Parts: sequence; C-alpha cells; structure tokens
Amino acid sequence: MMIIVEVKVPLMGKEYDFQIDEKVPLCRITEEIAEIICQKEQYIFEGNRGRLLMWDAQNKKRLNPENSASENGLKTGSVLILA
Repeated sequence: MMIIVEVKVPLMGKEYDFQIDEKVPLCRITEEIAEIICQKEQYIFEGNRGRLLMWDAQNKKRLNPENSASENGLKTGSVLILA
C-alpha cells in the first residue's frame, strides 16, 4: 500500500510530498528521495547518501532505516525530516 508523507529538508529550507510504499525498507526510500530531490533542485550531493537519516518530525525520533515505513509507524500525513 502506498502512503503520502511530507519530507522536510532543513539544509535546503524546502518541503516535498512523496508517495512511498509502506513495505519497502526506509534506507531504500531515503536514497531514492535524496536522488529525486537532488535532480529536481539540480544539487550535487557530495556525501554518502547511505548516511542520510530520516526523523519523525512529530515524535522527534530517528527512524530505523532497516525497517519499512509501516514498521516505523508512518502513515499518510506523517511529516519526516531528511538530514
């Protein structure tokens, strides 16, 4: 099942809405989201995308990258921070 989440990127001061598969590991989703944002903003990411982390903005906790969105308790309307 697909869910819609808001992803905030403090480094860029921007927010994006993404439709993600709730069963896919968050580490894979994080890398895909980072790649899409870099392409959209024509930004060259110098670091290792594998080191990016997702945080739940509402609960102020780091999400487990090995777990899926549903295992991390995410649902449509969740607000995430990519850092």
